[in-house]
Amino acid sequence: MIRPFRLSPPATPLVAFDGVDGLGQHCRLDTEDQKALVEAFERAAVDYLDGYTGRLGRCILRQKWAYPVSRFRNVLMLPFPDCREFAIERREPDGTLVSVDAEIVQVGDCIDLTTLPELSGEILLTFWAGWETEADVPASLKQAVRFLVADWFENRPGVATGERVTELPFAVTAMIGPLIHFSV
Repeated sequence: MIRPFRLSPPATPLVAFDGVDGLGQHCRLDTEDQKALVEAFERAAVDYLDGYTGRLGRCILRQKWAYPVSRFRNVLMLPFPDCREFAIERREPDGTLVSVDAEIVQVGDCIDLTTLPELSGEILLTFWAGWETEADVPASLKQAVRFLVADWFENRPGVATGERVTELPFAVTAMIGPLIHFSV
């Protein structure tokens, strides 16, 4: 199975540490001693939800992805619901990507590759996906990340004795439910 892979991660965190809506306030930290831990939990929460293998099945913040193009496939199903800024690129022996002049035709959730010229080497369909800025991300998704971070911060050992254990807090499940993308 050919899978997409991320070329460029988001440039900024989804939820900042500082500020009234920041993770420091949400986790009720009095000092910045545990700032690095909380920021690591934020990255882990976003990784858990984001991208091709994430729970959402979509990208959260703007990031660049690549999809290997096979000569034997005429159509590629897009992995995310909001893919844009497509390009065909060839990977050079030194690892750099070089843009290839090719017409890219999007038909719904698919890319038609029938007009692609005959190319040699590793050919990639590159694209950007995710909300453009943190301000564009739905408030419910940012709040779900805050809840995940706070839950992981409060329950660091990951073991609950005598309690009902769930994979995700119910509030997080309810908040991300409408945003989950299922690809066929």
